[in-house]
Amino acid sequence: MNFKLRIFRKDYTNNLSAWNHLRFAVVDLSKSKSYPENFVSVLPMRIDSNGKMPSAFTKFFGNKSLATARRLLTDALKKEDNSEIKAEITRRLNLLEPNPIIQIKCRVCKKFFQTQKERVLKQKICPECMKRFGSQE
Repeated sequence: MNFKLRIFRKDYTNNLSAWNHLRFAVVDLSKSKSYPENFVSVLPMRIDSNGKMPSAFTKFFGNKSLATARRLLTDALKKEDNSEIKAEITRRLNLLEPNPIIQIKCRVCKKFFQTQKERVLKQKICPECMKRFGSQE
């Protein structure tokens, strides 16, 4: 199978503003050369590894979906000339990268720790100090 990324640009206008939307379609060139016959799926923004809501792309490619998405996007980035589309491809490539583990320095004991969840308010005291001193801040 010969997979390739095909990018469609749709322009929308409103009375007050205008915007565009880019769609990334995965096509199989071994099936056919024309678009509607060789369509496989739409490339999603993020590929979830937890499998709660698998997309058609994840169902089709299975465990190789993340590597396939990266390969398709890097190939498209090399061949694309339009700067706006290149920016969108690099943004999607960055979305595929795993989030780095952020460590925070405790205010009390000065040790580094990582929070359990993403919170609206930043946690500045480690769980050991929270147990020791209570939830006073």
